[in-house]
Amino acid sequence: MGFGNLVEQFAGGGGGDHAKVVGALMSELQSRGGGFGELLQRFHQNGMGSQVQQWSSGQTQTADPSQVQQGLAGSGIVEAIAQRTGLPATAVQLALSKAVPVLMHHLVSNGHVTPEGQPTGNAPSGEGLLRAVLSRI
Repeated sequence: MGFGNLVEQFAGGGGGDHAKVVGALMSELQSRGGGFGELLQRFHQNGMGSQVQQWSSGQTQTADPSQVQQGLAGSGIVEAIAQRTGLPATAVQLALSKAVPVLMHHLVSNGHVTPEGQPTGNAPSGEGLLRAVLSRI
């Protein structure tokens, strides 16, 4: 099953907009030079380092959408996801407020990146990562 098919499966099976947003986020991060580490680095750069540490350590409760907005400020990620999915930016931020804490925890706890966002050379499988995140939101 391909990545796109997996997103559609979760979207049709109750994952809806969250599945579309997570799939678009993963596609967006993979298409950029910084990969998944860019997500964590962006949050650190925007003054959200303590929040990244909490999420990385397993405190993955839903974030406030304003935290996502602050963490991703200046990156164009929310806008790019909105364009990819056809969803308004507010819906993207709401979905990301559930997905980003889980995604960060998964990336760090499985050794894909450091809590600071540095790659470890242990790149995640796109489908495996998508399944892991969507099963927890």
